[in-house]
Amino acid sequence: MIDNKPITFHKSTVADAATLTDYRILFAIELSGAQPQEAIDKLKEQMVDFFVRSTADDSCISFIAKCEGQIAGIGSVVFREQPGNFKNPSGKWGYIMNMYTVPQFRKKGICTAILNLLIAEGTKKGVTAFELHATKEGEPVYVREGFIHHTEPTLRKWI
Repeated sequence: MIDNKPITFHKSTVADAATLTDYRILFAIELSGAQPQEAIDKLKEQMVDFFVRSTADDSCISFIAKCEGQIAGIGSVVFREQPGNFKNPSGKWGYIMNMYTVPQFRKKGICTAILNLLIAEGTKKGVTAFELHATKEGEPVYVREGFIHHTEPTLRKWI
């Protein structure tokens, strides 16, 4: 409840691909600043395709939070499997991403609720390890929910 208004959460379907894309773009612009419209349009096309495909094949699950019909927040988890290791013997991972709460709904528990829904869905699929990247503002939510900083080095190469 926010100001005595109920918050609803629904698992997204292929029909929600444009909504997930629009709010992910808002998040990306909030992080990176204004972008040329051409870059936004190109990214939107890729993202809609991603959410349609990955929702249809269940390799990504997303939730959308609403308050009186207005989008309040979104979140997704992408699944991958690789050979196990001592920390994650099952080799099944869930990458939490796309976590975005609309500014007027922040600090109301929406991110935490979506995060727990995503973890529950992943657990049903046998996922035994979850990871994410967090903004400084979002980090306390994830730490409260049991995520820890890891010391394993990450190297990246952009092509």
